[in-house]
Amino acid sequence: MSEHRPPTDEIVVPRRSSAAVWLVVAAVVVATVTFAVVGPRAGCSVVAGTLFALALARAVGPEPGLPGVAVRGRVLDVVGYLLLGAVIAVLAFTSPSLVA
Repeated sequence: MSEHRPPTDEIVVPRRSSAAVWLVVAAVVVATVTFAVVGPRAGCSVVAGTLFALALARAVGPEPGLPGVAVRGRVLDVVGYLLLGAVIAVLAFTSPSLVA
């Protein structure tokens, strides 16, 4: 027998696709393999490129944004991804301790 449940005042959030999260996971795997096979500069370049791609996706994508990518407001997300990507890229190519 089914049990009767009283209606609730909860807000139902529609389930969104997590494809963006899986693409980021794939990029991290590619960066790790690149780091191991090619070298640290190349691996860091893949990470920086992924962050730049996330910034672009967040900037032009529709609201509410990609799940796992849209964490804060659009402007803050884009600026954060761009700054992190730029810092990683600059450090990858200027650090003397990273061997090509």
